[in-house]
Amino acid sequence: MRRAYIIVVLGLFSQLVYSQVKNTDELFLTAKKLDSLIFNEGFNQCNPSHYNTIISDDIEFYHDLGGITKGKEAFVASVKNNICSTPGKVKRELVPNSMKVFPMYSNKTLYGFIQEGDHEFFENNNGKWNKVGRAKFTHLWISENNQWKLKRVLSYDH
Repeated sequence: MRRAYIIVVLGLFSQLVYSQVKNTDELFLTAKKLDSLIFNEGFNQCNPSHYNTIISDDIEFYHDLGGITKGKEAFVASVKNNICSTPGKVKRELVPNSMKVFPMYSNKTLYGFIQEGDHEFFENNNGKWNKVGRAKFTHLWISENNQWKLKRVLSYDH
């Protein structure tokens, strides 16, 4: 009985370990590009103009300190009013090697993926970037009309 239990546990563990895609996989590279559009362009460069094409109309953003933001209009306004109120004041960096991507299928068809990782935040103090925080994130991306859209966001462990 104990042996059967160990085999079942190992089988479940191996599914968890191998269900994420490799960092050379096309889906991983797509997730990394989308991450860059959300954060490097929209957040760090304060250029959220492309958010209309990659943010779902019914996005839900859950932040463990800041609460809930619902809808694309509210999400974009939050970035513009909070992050970009003083361009170049704050930035976000993805922690190297922390990002993982997990594909989601329905009837063997890829319909979405989960992107998770760690990121750090910095504040510009007279030209010197000081780290002000680190957090975890989980993003749910869904294919809508053959376009990846950010649908759900969890930002936690600040």
